[in-house]
Amino acid sequence: MSDNQLPVEVELAYEVMPCNALRSAQEPGNAPHPCSYFRRWGRYHSYDYEKEGPPEGRGIIPGEIQYVGRGPLVPELLSGCRKAPIMAVGINPNLPGWWPASRNAVNPLFDDYKQYAHYFRYRSTAKLQIPKAQYQALKGGAVDQPLDPADPSLPSTFEFPVPPDADGMRTIPVELAALKMYENYESLLKDLAKAMGWDPTHLTIGEDISYGNMVACPSAKWINRPDPKDPTMPPMSPAEQKGIVGECFHTRKYFLRQLFQSLPTVLMVFSQSTTDAFLGEMKGRFVAGDPRPGDQIKDLLEREVRLQYGTSGGKPLVARVIFSPHITGNPADFGPARARVLAQLVEEAKKGNLRFNAATGHLARPAGSCVFCTSLAIGPCDYAAELVPLTPGAALLGAAPGEGAVAEKREQARLLSDFLAPEPAPVLLGAPRATEAETAPAAPEALVGWDLSGDPERQAEGLALDPQAPVAVTADKGV
Repeated sequence: MSDNQLPVEVELAYEVMPCNALRSAQEPGNAPHPCSYFRRWGRYHSYDYEKEGPPEGRGIIPGEIQYVGRGPLVPELLSGCRKAPIMAVGINPNLPGWWPASRNAVNPLFDDYKQYAHYFRYRSTAKLQIPKAQYQALKGGAVDQPLDPADPSLPSTFEFPVPPDADGMRTIPVELAALKMYENYESLLKDLAKAMGWDPTHLTIGEDISYGNMVACPSAKWINRPDPKDPTMPPMSPAEQKGIVGECFHTRKYFLRQLFQSLPTVLMVFSQSTTDAFLGEMKGRFVAGDPRPGDQIKDLLEREVRLQYGTSGGKPLVARVIFSPHITGNPADFGPARARVLAQLVEEAKKGNLRFNAATGHLARPAGSCVFCTSLAIGPCDYAAELVPLTPGAALLGAAPGEGAVAEKREQARLLSDFLAPEPAPVLLGAPRATEAETAPAAPEALVGWDLSGDPERQAEGLALDPQAPVAVTADKGV
């Protein structure tokens, strides 16, 4: 983590947006960079805003956008408020447009960091799509898919024949496409509020639950072997998988740096695949529940699992970790598990670890400062009055970086460095202490857990979807 004056949450926007483009297109040498793997998923209908700068107001705005053709997808930032007290975790982002039911999806391809930041700050339970009737008219009789129908090893070149107007804009209509996965996350918030007697009116995904991934680039599945049900899906080679995880998770630490700036008090890990990878990477840092790589969700649901970020200002920073089947990718398993997931959220509320702030109508923010919205000029911070920096006496920094930003960043870096040190974590709550060999963090080369996540036998396929659903949801993979 560089020791400059940019706060981590802002620094990540500048690093993540161009990352896959640089790795895939501009990396020197004869061998392709491992992250160029994501280009093998093809190219997708993309859009930009018709006006410069971020949109005024919050949310993803339906109406009309500028169609910019078929392009690659950008890596994703954490979606939602950086200080949401609950964070949902997946392996890598789901890929809209791969599945036939959602070929009318359009994807952001901004050339403006503020637009990019605004999109991922305010994306909630929906993305954008072309209304079905307009999509069919634009498509005509053409075959519309991300890979070339004549040669699936190549990206498709089909684009909508939208003529530019006098200003050079290729304008098309778009609408919000609700995603069942995110709506189901939100339903947990509403039921938590009901159980606690809180006002549920303003509790939402994006404000009270953020969602992010351990790897930033999208794919329809995190897959490392051929899928017999869809031979066009490109599996990662062992070298690609090791290179992607090494580059994104271990070296650049996009997820970990965001995690230690966000410091959520609850982590919700959805799917066995994500559980496998998460436990493999976090081995040795749990302070209750004694989870081990290979543990099954049905067993983890019966435990109180806690992860300790470290200690700051003499106070331990600990998160409850809730494991669950994938909400939409594996509905048969999630249905019976939902009551236990909700019960664990209620337990955290009764312990005071999740609190309702009547002044904002949202859950109280966790420890640490944030200047994402103000520094990037994408909106006001609704939670400035309750944010408490980790560094004693530091101001909340306002819109301009300075010494306060450096001090807060150094404290986040220290916490992360200590977290990654090869030492066993302390064991709290009377849990039995494992041996040092059992608790030592996994070596990055081992990729413990990641190698299981693409096994088709361990994944619900997610293909039996409601044909009326606006966006198909991939299975047992990401958020």
